[in-house]
Amino acid sequence: FYDEHPDFIRPVTRRNEIVSFVKGGLNDLSISRSSFDWGIPVPWDEGHVFYVWADALIAYLTGIGYGDGEREAEFDGRWPIQYHFVGKDITRFHCVIWPAMLMAAGMPITHTVFGHGFLLTKGEKMSKSKGNGLMPADLVKVFGVDAYRYYFMSDVQFGHDGSISMERMVQVYNADLANTWGNLVSRVTNMTTKYFEGRVPEAPAAAAENPLREIADTLYADYDACMAEVDFTGAAAAVQKLASRVNLYVEESAPWALAKDPARADELAGVLYNCLEAIRIIALYLAPFMPNTSAEVFRRLGLGDIAEVTDIKEATAWGQLPASVAVEVGEPLFPRLDVDNLPEL
Repeated sequence: FYDEHPDFIRPVTRRNEIVSFVKGGLNDLSISRSSFDWGIPVPWDEGHVFYVWADALIAYLTGIGYGDGEREAEFDGRWPIQYHFVGKDITRFHCVIWPAMLMAAGMPITHTVFGHGFLLTKGEKMSKSKGNGLMPADLVKVFGVDAYRYYFMSDVQFGHDGSISMERMVQVYNADLANTWGNLVSRVTNMTTKYFEGRVPEAPAAAAENPLREIADTLYADYDACMAEVDFTGAAAAVQKLASRVNLYVEESAPWALAKDPARADELAGVLYNCLEAIRIIALYLAPFMPNTSAEVFRRLGLGDIAEVTDIKEATAWGQLPASVAVEVGEPLFPRLDVDNLPEL
């Protein structure tokens, strides 16, 4: 089975562990226990309860309607699943016991089980007894839910153990979000308001060929390949490359200088249109990382509901931002944080 389905267990380190374990030989598994008072009772033996993993694994099916005639359509629409993300310490249950149970039941099997790593603080696994944990709710209060999500998807390599610290989170927040993405949205919408009365300018034909489009036209292939490999870090880096290039493009083009020369009005329009179009595309690519922020950027660009976008490849093709649409500046998306003035967690 593992040879016929090489993508069933990922990443490859987890796959190698499981294959080695199975090749070492398997013993029969008892699906009941007699040493616990709690659990699902075994119908034919009141002295036993079902082994917790036998019960828990089946819940993946019953939770979405298996065995319930009234929910048959719901179940058929959800099973089998494409990806199942689990902690690396429970991959044996999901990659050995679970597929065996599904095979025995004649059920289709999950396409990929992905065993992710642990979060470490100062090189150690988080532990209640050590008191070295960081609570998600506390971090969200400091960074906001989108920045919190972005940090873990962009800076912690999925599939491996990853270190987390307030200092590193602030560093990523300020570099990627406050200085690059948030600053870009603010400065471009501000200049659009100042030079074009807050409306997307009509871009001259000559503006269609530009360095931003060169990156945007190849970005989908890189982004899609990374997402297919569950490489969120790589996908985020590819998008940040475009965002950084837009900021550089602004400096190189100097719209504030172009605005002083009426003869260069078309050039100014082309520069700002290209920046706004790149922002639209970046917002689409960052939606899985920061859905609320991307929705807000779409709103500021006078566009529709970003949640209605279903084809990312088609939606990120260059040149779809309509001219004359009203643009809003709004508050800074990501105000800078000072690592020395953060609340105690």
